[in-house]
Amino acid sequence: MKVFFDGGIFNQQKVGGISRLGFELIKGLEKNKDIERIFYHGFYVDHYLFKKEWFSKYYGFKRPDFLKGRIFNFLDNVGVNYFYNINADKNLIYHSLYYRVPKKPIGPIVVHCYDMIQELFGGNAKTIQFKKKAFDVADLIISISESTKKDLCKLYSIGSERVVVAYPGVSETFFKDRSLMVQGRKRPYMLYVGARNYKYKNFEFLLNTFISKKYFLNFDLVIVGGERELTLEQKSKIKNTTGNGEWLLQEFCDDEKLAELYLSAAVFVYPSLYEGFGIPPLEAMACGCPVVASSASSIPEVVGNGALLFNPNDPNDLAEKIEKVLHDKILVTDLIQKGKIRAGQFTWEAMANTIYKAYVEVLKIKNT
Repeated sequence: MKVFFDGGIFNQQKVGGISRLGFELIKGLEKNKDIERIFYHGFYVDHYLFKKEWFSKYYGFKRPDFLKGRIFNFLDNVGVNYFYNINADKNLIYHSLYYRVPKKPIGPIVVHCYDMIQELFGGNAKTIQFKKKAFDVADLIISISESTKKDLCKLYSIGSERVVVAYPGVSETFFKDRSLMVQGRKRPYMLYVGARNYKYKNFEFLLNTFISKKYFLNFDLVIVGGERELTLEQKSKIKNTTGNGEWLLQEFCDDEKLAELYLSAAVFVYPSLYEGFGIPPLEAMACGCPVVASSASSIPEVVGNGALLFNPNDPNDLAEKIEKVLHDKILVTDLIQKGKIRAGQFTWEAMANTIYKAYVEVLKIKNT
């Protein structure tokens, strides 16, 4: 079996959820010795530790800072098509990690699908058309959740038999003992991880609830990652509270530091209106942090019985669930235990094995 990986995502993300998945998939398939892997890393900017010995052929060029915009996109598209064409035959699987497909496909085409955010939240028309082209060409689509599969099939009128669900995994970094928590902060804190300025992330809802319920009197709100700057509206809301908003703390950190933040948080809150999968709640659960999560889209499918769910449009429901975590020690102990079990069910190895089996099936179907 031969697989050509289109690593276009690695010229867009130094780190990120999709690039992490691509790295872990390619790494995980190392155990399947009958796979010959060909990797188009392209003009990459990522920092993942790919090993050249994983591949029979490797095409990668560290992107210089000056190479951006249309020139870069043109060169990268020329590159992926050229290196695919010189290797292509009817048995070469082309696996697109981010919706790009070759101009003249020969063998099976596999496309990864992560969410329907663009389609459901007024996204860019060109991006949607780009995705549609990939789905039209694909012999097999890999979805990261049943919820995303359902949305994909409905919005693009795709038969469910063309879509296989392969859940992402939780990195070993996050499986920590909560007894090792670091008490390095003056006040207890609630934790939020991710972008804030996208409507579907629903951060405003969390911020408004935190302020209206006056949690800032006793807790800090630590926000990790996302945009560097708060919006003017957010700054105004925060400044008008007690303490001039010093209760809101922002962190940008690696996985090791993030694990420490999960370990010591009073509660992790995940208020999204939509997620294709949602890894942060599982990371928190792996660390033994109690999780309060939205009941929308794929999130209940992911967290199972390891988190308390709330209506992401009802601030009173969110506050009720937070209060339970803050004051019910028996409940928290139960959540931590169930959360760790649930997080342990999602491994990168299982994802790679599911996708390997899908490769086998798509080759059979394509060649009959």
